[in-house]
Parts: sequence; structure tokens; C-alpha cells
Amino acid sequence: MQLHFDNFRNFNYADATVHLWIFKRSTTDRKFNTAYVQTDDDVNTLLKDVAIHEVNRTTEFAPYSYLAQTNENSCLATPVLATNFSLLKVQVDRPEPECAVESVEELKGAQGYVVKFTHGGQTIYAVKRSTASWKTSYPNKFINMVFSNGELSAAENNSFSIEKNFDFYCSADTLLISAKRAFESLMQYKEAYTQAFQTLQVNADFSNLFSDLAPLVEYIGTNSTQLRRMATIEQKSLYSNPGFMGSLQNVNALRNWGMNFDQANGKIVVCSATAPTILQVLLDHRLMSEVTSNIYDVPDAIQI
Repeated sequence: MQLHFDNFRNFNYADATVHLWIFKRSTTDRKFNTAYVQTDDDVNTLLKDVAIHEVNRTTEFAPYSYLAQTNENSCLATPVLATNFSLLKVQVDRPEPECAVESVEELKGAQGYVVKFTHGGQTIYAVKRSTASWKTSYPNKFINMVFSNGELSAAENNSFSIEKNFDFYCSADTLLISAKRAFESLMQYKEAYTQAFQTLQVNADFSNLFSDLAPLVEYIGTNSTQLRRMATIEQKSLYSNPGFMGSLQNVNALRNWGMNFDQANGKIVVCSATAPTILQVLLDHRLMSEVTSNIYDVPDAIQI
């Protein structure tokens, strides 16, 4: 991933050829419908400037996980094959002249757009989730354009707008994500979270931890953050480690964490008050500092 991040950072955006594609969600197996939008030199220059600015501020990356977050100078890296982007890439790698939009009506309702920067045999794909209308009253945040004679041109009014940032990029076989929520929405990740939790509920090793799983299911509901946590719990599967339940009961009593157990059956009793603690424990996100002996709940944990 380091190599692809370096290629993303060192790519010659200023001299690249620019192609803009819009995409809409498809109910078919291909997931996306796409169309090419011809752009003039002014728009191409503005898009290059956006990419250069965003690349310059992105100085580090960390591996993507369901709970990982970015800061103002970082991105998250994940393999393309772990996402739906390969399906979108196939669509925007078609010959542009055969896929060009012919009217502004075709632009309406677009879910997002992909800008392809190509130079020296290498292509960087920059992806952005669009606003509902692609119009704005905030000209300082957007590049404003008009669509005329089959081409986008820069304009001073708000006829058509593209934001001055991108949500994620593709460099070779790696995605570099700067806006995680937008990326997950475009790549339909909530479906993966929901499926992971459904799978977890029928996993005997997991369900047997609890005297009754229903209160936990009710607590999680359809909340995206909670579903991310459950998907991470499913990935880690710490609950299946030998001796997990015995260790959990001992530490809970020692640290007075307040979790309740059905002692006769050795199972966790879930209620709304203890559910947050249960999730932190199953995530292994309740940690003790060796320096201060303080105990912390953390949003994510990268093992050293």
C-alpha cells in the first residue's frame, strides 16, 4: 500500500489528461450506470488544481477498518477488490466518445462522479459523492459550471457545481479514502455491516455468550455506528478464544465494570445500561495504560 500511496502523492496531475464521468446506482449486478461528460480546458485545470491541493494535504495513511477515522492530513487505505469500486472502474474505463452525455437532463440525479487523471501510462481515479441537485449557493466551496453543446464550461453563476475536494482515490489496486462516510455510502457498506450482524446473530459461539440476545439486537437496531462495531466484533471473533468468558468475568469483578452474568449458566445478561460496556469488551477497546494504570474506552485500536 505504501507504493500506491507514494504513486498517488507523486503523480503528475498538472500534465495529466482529464476525463469526467458521472454515475448512478443500478439495481443490476453491475451496481452502477455511468456516462462521460466532456469538459473544457478551464474546467480541466480547475479539477487538476483541486486534486493537487487535496494530494498536498494528504501526508499519511492508515489501514481501513470499520471503525478507523481520518484526520485533516490522512486517508485510509484498502484493496480495491474488497469494495465495489472494481465494478465502477469497469464502467468508466469504456471509450469516452461512445458513452458521452448529450443533454443536461442526463446529469440530474447522479449519485457521484469520477475524475480520471491519466499521464505516463498511469491513471489516478478521484471519486466524489454528489449533492442531491448539484447546485449550490456557496460559490467559495464549489467549481461552478454550465453544460452547453455537449461540454461543461466554467461559469460565474451557480448553474452546475462540483465540490473542491474528493472523497476517495484509486491508485493501481489500492483505494485511498479521505471521506469515510461518503465512501461507505457510495460503495454500499451499510449493507455489509447489516449482513455481518445478521451473520453474527446465528453464530453459535457468539449467541451462546448471552442469556438472551434480543436486548442486544434491540440496542444495536439500525444505527450505522453500532452496526460498524458489530461488524468489527464479527471480524475479530475474540469471543471464540478459549477461556474468553472466564477471563471476562474475572476482570469484570476485579475492575468493577458492572456487567451482569447469569452465574448458573455462565452467560452475559444484556440490558441497555451495560450494552455499551459489553461492546467495548467484545471489541477489545477497553484498555489500561501501563504508565498510569488508567482504564480507557477507545474508538479504535491498532495492535503494535
